[in-house]
Amino acid sequence: MTSASRHTSTSRPTSNSRRTSTPRVAFQLVRNDPRTYGISLVLWVTFHMSPLAVGWALKLVFDRLAADELSTPWVLLAAIIGLEVGRWTVLLCAAVQWHGAWVGWQTVPRVNMLSSLAVEPGPTAHRLPGSPGEAVSRFRDDVDDLSLVLDVWLDVTGTVLAASVALVVMASIDPLAAAATLVPIGLALLASIVLGPTLRTWRRAAREATGTVTSFIGDTFGSILAVKTAAAEAAVDERFAELNAKRARHARRDQLGTELIRSLGYGTGEVTIGVVLLIVAASFRAGDLTVGDISLFAAYVPVVAGLPKWIGRMGAYHRQADVSVDRLAELMADRRRPSALAPTTTHLRHGPPPFPPPDPYSDRFDELAVEGLTVRHDSAGHGIHDIDLVVGAGELVVVTGPVGAGKSTLLRGLLGLVEAQAGEIRWNGAPVTEPSAFFVPPRVAYLPQVPRLFSESLADTVLLGLPGEDLERALWIACLDEDLAHMDEGTETIIGPRGLRLSGGQVQRAGAARALVRRPQLLVVDDLSSALDVETEVRLWERLRADVSSTVLMVSHRPHVIDLADRLVVLENGRRVTDQ
Repeated sequence: MTSASRHTSTSRPTSNSRRTSTPRVAFQLVRNDPRTYGISLVLWVTFHMSPLAVGWALKLVFDRLAADELSTPWVLLAAIIGLEVGRWTVLLCAAVQWHGAWVGWQTVPRVNMLSSLAVEPGPTAHRLPGSPGEAVSRFRDDVDDLSLVLDVWLDVTGTVLAASVALVVMASIDPLAAAATLVPIGLALLASIVLGPTLRTWRRAAREATGTVTSFIGDTFGSILAVKTAAAEAAVDERFAELNAKRARHARRDQLGTELIRSLGYGTGEVTIGVVLLIVAASFRAGDLTVGDISLFAAYVPVVAGLPKWIGRMGAYHRQADVSVDRLAELMADRRRPSALAPTTTHLRHGPPPFPPPDPYSDRFDELAVEGLTVRHDSAGHGIHDIDLVVGAGELVVVTGPVGAGKSTLLRGLLGLVEAQAGEIRWNGAPVTEPSAFFVPPRVAYLPQVPRLFSESLADTVLLGLPGEDLERALWIACLDEDLAHMDEGTETIIGPRGLRLSGGQVQRAGAARALVRRPQLLVVDDLSSALDVETEVRLWERLRADVSSTVLMVSHRPHVIDLADRLVVLENGRRVTDQ
């Protein structure tokens, strides 16, 4: 059976039905490279705790001065200067180390998301964002939000340790003043908890609005000719302004919530400094504290007061990352396993995924057989139903039928590009359990109706990383050899975004060359003729049929292609009506 029986919900997670855990994913990122994170943690903890040593040295200096011991303070003052120099040296080292760690935190989730989309078994269409701009927003902005969580953990850990030591020392001198510093910490935590759900909602809306604007910009550049020929410039400008206004509204609201939590942390921290200094001043007037104690409190209170600031910031970052991790997990093959965003080792693989080939999956190709393949697009049952199909080695099998008959759905269901509900697929008589992982070059190459080309040179967008030995052959079979004569830079010609500098027929033939250069045992084609004139298509088929390794399963309605077919499958309303 195919993987069709497994159903994965494509509904969007909400703040009330989250399946992901920001701390869990963040911890997995730490485990991916614990040494780097550990070095960063030691450096930042050292930086945050260094004011404690300075504060204690100040206490000794002022106590010595108050006791008229004039020889010792100069040594202590030199020590204080040395401590400060050491502190900022540590900061420099920490910043350099942090930059390297930051790159890793950003790289691992992006690599694993891209790997999951490109390599993992199973259909990917339901996991892809609705637009390229939305994908860019997730890969860029949402990964940034996750990285900020790891970043703030460093500062919070250092501040917590430093504040804990400071509180113990201050409590030994003035318990009331030490207790007063705990109030703002509780307020910052409470504010983060109360505002958390609202911040998550605002952040998701802001991210989606930003993705919509980015997508619109990309679509506009890719369709500039359509805009000009339709005289739709004013409408495009108006729509762009409308989308930007919406994004600005959501962004302001998101920023307002974020700054509110941060401000509460900073504000309570400043209030704490004032309250504690008032308490210790009263104790000093009563003779309970020395000048050295006052100087120590002056150095230690800002350390403790910094804790609610960092806690407020951590709360804001966590609430933002909660939304981001949800959105990132939607791209993964198993969204119930969010830690896959950051496994302990990255699972980027070069080339097709490993598939242990027992004897039935050897390099030879004898037959592809499909029995009872069923793909339903919706609850109304649109799609294909109980389709049988056989393709033998060296055959040209053509699937035809009226528009909406299910021809493209048949190919996509066979290849595992969409989820099938029933059916059995056999390759050389052996069952194929994961079509999307199995039907890849060099076994199978797929040419969709509209090939997706990269804004690279013609050679690069055809080869996609392969050596160039077969490039000339593939371009010749795809009838691009004559077109190359009119390109100033030949195969190194940059074809523009999505092949914008090529004609529709050239785009389709470039897609054909991409499939052919991989020398597949089976070539699957979805209506190659949609952008080709009859003469060019006839020449292409003559060259393809002359290639000794060609076995083709294709969708077509052209009579001359149907006449060439060794086997003809006719579909109507998603069902096979005849097999010739």
